Amino acid sequence: MYEEENVEARRPQGALAARPFIRARGLSQLSARVKSYENVDIDVAAGTAHAVCAADNSGKTELLLTLAGRMRPTRGTLTVGGVTADTLVGLSHVRPFASLGFFENVNDVEMVLRVHVVASAELGLAGKRSGHAATQAFLEAWDLADVADTSIEELDRYTFDRLGIALGMAHDPRLLVVDDIESSLTEHQSHKLIGELRGIAHTMGTTICCGVTDYDLAVLFDGATCINDDARAQAAAWARKHDKEVA
Repeated sequence: MYEEENVEARRPQGALAARPFIRARGLSQLSARVKSYENVDIDVAAGTAHAVCAADNSGKTELLLTLAGRMRPTRGTLTVGGVTADTLVGLSHVRPFASLGFFENVNDVEMVLRVHVVASAELGLAGKRSGHAATQAFLEAWDLADVADTSIEELDRYTFDRLGIALGMAHDPRLLVVDDIESSLTEHQSHKLIGELRGIAHTMGTTICCGVTDYDLAVLFDGATCINDDARAQAAAWARKHDKEVA
């Protein structure tokens, strides 16, 4: 859907180019009752698609929401797009340029609504034209015109995920975070979604962070960060297997 093109003019130049769009050191979210993620170090270059790899229920979703300015860490340092983002004030400065794909219990949509209604509302929230023609053009641009009159609950999971990505991109964000591109999807569909996310990053200059549980998917991104022992074990096993194949 997105062919490679020269986006150098949209990317940071000189000293700024060497500075990661996202940098976290020792980032943690801990409380007396809950430990989500702990001591995360992450660097993400601007205009790339980066995987955050971890087992389910180990803080992956919370970390992604933190990177997008929706949750506050309890410890560590975080900069996003040049903004110090580890305080409530900092997070408030990140939110305007960071968008979300669909996150359960965060930005749910009414499942009975039709796709064109949801898309029109999102375009309006983004301050863009949201009439019938504009909405139809938006859906066509994202290869979703054929489901415009379909209700959200009738979408297959692959199309549902693609719609969430499109709605997030309606805001022309500098950062897009996406989660759970494996549930109810075939391996082929997950691979296609990753290809589309990389295409968006490379052609539109948007930095993308995406949560995955399978390291075999994480390696398909431009970069990957493992945030728990399970993911790190997967990475080590993948490296050993890869080394044997190369040898």
